[in-house]
Amino acid sequence: MASPARSRPVRFSQRLIAHQKSRTLVATAGIGFSLLVIFVQLGFYGAVVHTALAVSERLNADLMLISPGFVYLGETGEIPQARLFQAMNQVEVESATPLYFRYADWRNPVDGTRCRLFALGFPLENASKTLPIEIPGIADNLDVLRPASALLLDRRTRPNCVPEGPSPQVEVRGRSMNVAGDFDLGVGFLANGAFLVSDETYSLLYGKHPLDRPHLGLLRLKPGSDPDAVAESLRESLPPDVRVITADELNALQKEHWVSSTAAGNIFGLGSIAGFVVGLVVLFEILSTDIRNQLPFYATLMAMGYTHRRLLLFVLQQAWLFALMGYLPALILSSVLFPVIENLTQLPIYLTPSLAVRVLALGFFMCTGAALLSSMRLKRADPAELF
Repeated sequence: MASPARSRPVRFSQRLIAHQKSRTLVATAGIGFSLLVIFVQLGFYGAVVHTALAVSERLNADLMLISPGFVYLGETGEIPQARLFQAMNQVEVESATPLYFRYADWRNPVDGTRCRLFALGFPLENASKTLPIEIPGIADNLDVLRPASALLLDRRTRPNCVPEGPSPQVEVRGRSMNVAGDFDLGVGFLANGAFLVSDETYSLLYGKHPLDRPHLGLLRLKPGSDPDAVAESLRESLPPDVRVITADELNALQKEHWVSSTAAGNIFGLGSIAGFVVGLVVLFEILSTDIRNQLPFYATLMAMGYTHRRLLLFVLQQAWLFALMGYLPALILSSVLFPVIENLTQLPIYLTPSLAVRVLALGFFMCTGAALLSSMRLKRADPAELF
């Protein structure tokens, strides 16, 4: 005959959950709410990471020349264009392209809506051969950028900032501009949207900004070149008024700024922690109260030969079942909420498989912690008190 300690432990846990339906409903709602909070907070946190890499990971370059004062792509400083020519003296460097970045005041002349957009400028020469920015929609619209009044608008610009009509016009820094085409980027928290212009148009928009003072230099290397070795050689040969970094290093600088140094990154990180703590406290209170109320039953099981470890397993199984019951509605609600939030805010918030798996793991970890804390009451289950 099988020992009592090995008889149907999961069924016992299921019966404990089914015994008090109101308690189970409260526990499931509490866990589901906390996991929904975690889903949303991590979704926005992912949008912060996407913001960090939205432009930098699309730059078509192996190495970058940046200013020593570079913070992130919205605060770059300037570099002398002569450094790009000097970099071309390196035999492994195939091309060097200047880029220009800056925020721009944007006004819809029809309804007077004002927005803050991110402007990107680059030279059109040779762009048809090697685009400096790999974004869908740019290659087919290079010719329309040649007029000084033309720009390409990011399709993910917030709807209230987008002009309407067959030949939409806007005011950029007080200058009338035509939206000649669009492209697909999405800059997240960086700005309300983005637009592209030629380097000459950029100079006109920003008070004849000198084109020999770009904000970033893109270096393409010949096939087979070692970016780290070329970067080290350039650091030795170029003056200290520029820094040479790899594409990975630029992405790391962007992530460090947006995730660690901005309020958005910190707020959503703390929000995820808050959701975790709420779920932990809710389930701890429910399990702890249940153990206190069921102490005579646990004492009976111990008198029958069940070990403390087996009783702990019962509590853990309850917690894991609660985790699953709370996770499923949170996942369903998130799949509905995320597209709505993205549509309303134009922020890149996506419910990805990796996010779903991470939240599930956090849910199990949260419920396991609550079970371990509440199981300390099991020590009060004394079989001697039954007699």
